[in-house]
Amino acid sequence: MDRVQRLAVFARVAELESFTQAAEELGLPKATVSLAVRELESAVGVRLLQRTTRRVRLTEDGRGFHARSRELVSD
Repeated sequence: MDRVQRLAVFARVAELESFTQAAEELGLPKATVSLAVRELESAVGVRLLQRTTRRVRLTEDGRGFHARSRELVSD
């Protein structure tokens, strides 16, 4: 998966606040979605999402990154 695809996956997870729902909408396995977000976080060097057993939320860094990632994906 390339960087633009990872950005699109991250954006969808952030918008839905769910790895499972994002995976279903994108037609990808949940493990692939999770891996894409982890790889993106590793590449940028910050945690973008706060994960709990019940919810996924954007971190402070994630909020700014999410806004920019939507711009990049739409271009």
